[in-house]
Amino acid sequence: MKFTANRPLLLKAVKTALKVVQPSKEIPEIAGILIEADASSGLLTVTGTDVRTHIQRRLRQERVEESGSIILRPLIASVLDKLAGDTVSFQSDGNEVLICSGSASFSLPFLEVKAFPRLQIPFPEDTIQVQGINDLFHKTMFAADGKTTDSAKVSLQFVRLAFADGLTTAEAINSTYAAISTSPHCADGNLELFLHEKAVRILASIVGPSDELFVGISGKYAVFMKEDLFFSSMMFAGKYLSSSQMLSRFEPAYQAITDAGALMELTQNVSALFQGKDIPCVNLHIGADNITMLAETASGHSSSSIQAADTHPTPENGFHFDYRFLLDCLRHMSGPLRVLIDERGFLILEANQSRYFVCPRRPVHLETEKPKKKTRQKTANKAA
Repeated sequence: MKFTANRPLLLKAVKTALKVVQPSKEIPEIAGILIEADASSGLLTVTGTDVRTHIQRRLRQERVEESGSIILRPLIASVLDKLAGDTVSFQSDGNEVLICSGSASFSLPFLEVKAFPRLQIPFPEDTIQVQGINDLFHKTMFAADGKTTDSAKVSLQFVRLAFADGLTTAEAINSTYAAISTSPHCADGNLELFLHEKAVRILASIVGPSDELFVGISGKYAVFMKEDLFFSSMMFAGKYLSSSQMLSRFEPAYQAITDAGALMELTQNVSALFQGKDIPCVNLHIGADNITMLAETASGHSSSSIQAADTHPTPENGFHFDYRFLLDCLRHMSGPLRVLIDERGFLILEANQSRYFVCPRRPVHLETEKPKKKTRQKTANKAA
């Protein structure tokens, strides 16, 4: 293999492909990236995979003198980053590849490509054109539980992305909260995808807010494409717990309208009291014209209020929530915010075409330290 390429573009392609790469004892080859050069077409491709998800970047304007393919460790990104020249040349010989740019050169070992799980996904028969999914992903993917090991809850690892009737909806759910966000005029067709939380995070990091993508389904895989990028990920095929179906049965009993930024600042201020071992529990109460939040720990108490309108007050004792989950939702919201609570204390936050569902928790009962009983020391009478 022998080629010369634009160094900054190749570095960008390598960094993108490495986002999906992780160490593997079973398949050592996927701990690196596959670089392929085709002399007949002048095409240079860089591929990374964890078997479930593939990322491939393509460079079309490079000079390929000899075709070939090699697997390089993630160290290649540091090498390309340190080189100063605008172009870089690769030439493989034996089990090493010589990398040169300007007056600098590196010699790195490479792996054979035989065991690398190459892309064997046919081009989707039908695709739709989408734009703006990056924002939807950021507003919902945090609610998916990508680390759960419970086989009965495997669907909680996935984000649902649905294009239908001019609306695009992204939703995710775990055992504590749920997130749903919609956007109009995001796609020109109908499609439903179920993507793993890890794949969604990677895709959101490599796709810009204004990027136009062609999206389709090929067998078990969801496929996203643009000029120089091919992204595919295996989809969930079981029964999915839908956030939208769950929220459709929600019946609010209490409500208030306030500013999302103000409620986030209120939560941050009140929760500043908590230290490492404290249980992260705050009390939220809707009054006649305000929302009040309180916290109590062994270190002390904190409380604060913000103005609210269109209120239906809660009972005086309010409801209790984990403040961390409130902040997870509020950091994705802005402007007028609608706060809805049902009679059991389940909470919905609505703003900017997004809805977040948060489960209540039990209040914290602090144990007061009991004074220690003084022990009387018995003194022995000594005979004079």
